[in-house]
Amino acid sequence: MPKITPPLTDTEIKKSKPKEKQYKLSDGAGLCLIIPTKGKKYFRFDYSYNGKRKSISFGTYPETSLKKSRDRRTEAKELIKEGIDPAQQRKIDKNIETFEMVYSKWLELAKGDWEEVTYKKAYETLKNNTLLIKDKEMKKVTRLDILKIIEVMQKREVHVLADRILGYFDRIWKYAVTYNICEHNIIADIDRRNALKQTVKKHFPAITNEEDIKILMNDIKEYKNYKASDISTIYAFLLAPYVFLRPVNLRTLEWLEIDFKKGYIEIPVVKMKTRKSFVIPMSNQVIKILNDIKPYSQHISQYVFPSPSDSKRPISENTLNMVLKRMGYKDKMVPHGFRSMFSTIAHEKINEHGHHSDVIELCLAHEEKNKVKGAYNRESKMKHYDERKELMKWWADWLDAI
Repeated sequence: MPKITPPLTDTEIKKSKPKEKQYKLSDGAGLCLIIPTKGKKYFRFDYSYNGKRKSISFGTYPETSLKKSRDRRTEAKELIKEGIDPAQQRKIDKNIETFEMVYSKWLELAKGDWEEVTYKKAYETLKNNTLLIKDKEMKKVTRLDILKIIEVMQKREVHVLADRILGYFDRIWKYAVTYNICEHNIIADIDRRNALKQTVKKHFPAITNEEDIKILMNDIKEYKNYKASDISTIYAFLLAPYVFLRPVNLRTLEWLEIDFKKGYIEIPVVKMKTRKSFVIPMSNQVIKILNDIKPYSQHISQYVFPSPSDSKRPISENTLNMVLKRMGYKDKMVPHGFRSMFSTIAHEKINEHGHHSDVIELCLAHEEKNKVKGAYNRESKMKHYDERKELMKWWADWLDAI
């Protein structure tokens, strides 16, 4: 009777150690694990084709699992039955564009239009959530594959991320169709309303009570007394309540975006979430804070708030958040919360400052929610500028008064 080789186990593989000479552990049917004297263990498939002994590697362990190697052995044996040499087929397959190859090309193309942090988020989201299809030929990825990915993400309750990755998929398939990698955008056939669970939008933690705002403002002004060496963080923290910019726009604020003569800050279109340039009038308090930090940063960096470790970069996205946590505001306030603070108080006190809700929303760089109305309402970045200037003055004075 022919000798039957017992199959390998993961425990046996993990326990295998290098020896003076390279050796192998057989799984049967041509599959074995090679343990070299140096370097990683790897799976090898030995087979005969047209009377010749041949071998191909299935990948290193543990990156390639025992199960995956067995699946590849099955695929290779099927090719041999069909009269195809697995080694030759692999050379042909190298010209196939997998999903990972295509999304990498798309990311590289999009990189020039994105902030570095946006690029990293997209890369990490795709890398960590597309293992199911990453090695699959782009043309062979199906709608069911995509829905499975969304289903898995929703079981993890990362609903916002699931919505975001579906947006990435749509853009990746449009890229693939444009460059003739595949013929059809399968994402266009997916009904997002049915594919994505409706979730309650979670708001950023924010302090909006007048008495609590008073305490927060005092804490902000006291911060410099026990962290005097961290100039960028001190002044970014001082400025945040008065301008309530989105955190990325605050930390990446550049000197060329500040016009002291005209009295406003202008964030260029490439930095704006709305893809429209944004002008925000400066109150006297804002001008003073910026003039105070000028001697420290203007001569060493393009950024108003350069990183202490590298003046060519702005402070990190977590800097202000960590300060708030250290000051006892964990789960109570985040940098984005300054926007909610302004919005809440400004809407509550419309009778006091006398400006309409539209002016408040313009100060926040919010887009028109009514898409039809927004399409016909494309006034310039200076829309209601005088009213916004008055409101920004009122807000700064109100903060100081409390």
